[in-house]
Amino acid sequence: MFDRSQLPSGVQLRQLQPHDDSRGRFVELFRQEWETGLDPIQWNYVRSTANVLRGVHVHRRHGDYLTLLMGRAEVGLRDLRTDSPTVGLSSRVELTGEEPTALVIPPGVAHGFWFTEPSLHVYAVTHYWDLEDEISCRWSDPELELPWRPVDPHLSGRDASAGSLKKMIEILHATT
Repeated sequence: MFDRSQLPSGVQLRQLQPHDDSRGRFVELFRQEWETGLDPIQWNYVRSTANVLRGVHVHRRHGDYLTLLMGRAEVGLRDLRTDSPTVGLSSRVELTGEEPTALVIPPGVAHGFWFTEPSLHVYAVTHYWDLEDEISCRWSDPELELPWRPVDPHLSGRDASAGSLKKMIEILHATT
């Protein structure tokens, strides 16, 4: 499904172990003892309809820990950290609710989610959500080097009017 060697440094994928029986399914989503490098302080629940694309966003401060509970998503990643051994690397992974996987995204790695079918995901962040820490760029910017398949995804107004990857990088690395 994906090649872990092609992920930006610090991005982690953890296969989660589902426990199915006649009543349904139980999955541990997060354990503090797992070495994620994150200390979540806020958890969020998101439902998306088919063909929704969320992002592409990057954060200076907060890291993300997320898992898809239901549905299917393609996640595009681009390492924008100047001190990273994988700076400039773009990659894509697929997450499904049927094969629970946790994805860890450190600060400085741009990410976008295209939900190919109705989906439900939960994610945690290491700092409280702050619009000032959510820098966006246009999902279809060719400089991202992300081979998205959707031709006309459903976007939020903010994502639809997002600027270029070049502008995102300028804002990310500007001193504040």
